[in-house]
Amino acid sequence: MTAAGPPIGHMAFTTRYNARSLRLVSEVEVFPAFLPSQPPPQGRKYQALYDTGATHSSISPKIVTDLGLSSVGAQRVGVGGGTLTTTVHLVNIGLPNRVMFPMMRVAQIAVHPDFDVLIGMDILGVGDFAVTHHNGRTTFSFCCPSRREIDFVAEVNTPPPPATSNKVSRNSPCPCGSGKKYKRCHGKP
Repeated sequence: MTAAGPPIGHMAFTTRYNARSLRLVSEVEVFPAFLPSQPPPQGRKYQALYDTGATHSSISPKIVTDLGLSSVGAQRVGVGGGTLTTTVHLVNIGLPNRVMFPMMRVAQIAVHPDFDVLIGMDILGVGDFAVTHHNGRTTFSFCCPSRREIDFVAEVNTPPPPATSNKVSRNSPCPCGSGKKYKRCHGKP
């Protein structure tokens, strides 16, 4: 199962939590598959869990029923240390801030009681995905397609710029424009 391709142009969203979060979650909208040039069919909003350990994105049986999705095949998927054969469906997934992934092949699995969509690396792997826990608050941000490499090691190991001062040296010309050295003009004790 692979994505038909990333969205056109740079698209991004950021989700912030007021505390440290152990789960990355957002509301997403799932639609029956449609081409971007077509008007969208009626979609529905669901809670999604972002999982960098999942190779592919998945949807719950509830979504298949809610949207009346037809199967486009079957596939074996790895779950909980084992595998199962399940149906595959074609959908468009709208992430926050209108970041749309069209024509996604997703497996139908029982995701988790609190979530109906699992966003996997088939989506996250085509963009930049960052998670921070600054000041006790979690923020995760996603941009697609990728814009740059994020390297915290390089950032931490970069030496600080040399210190500069606005202080006038005693032997420098006085900033008042007199033509005298600072120590003989405004720098006199």
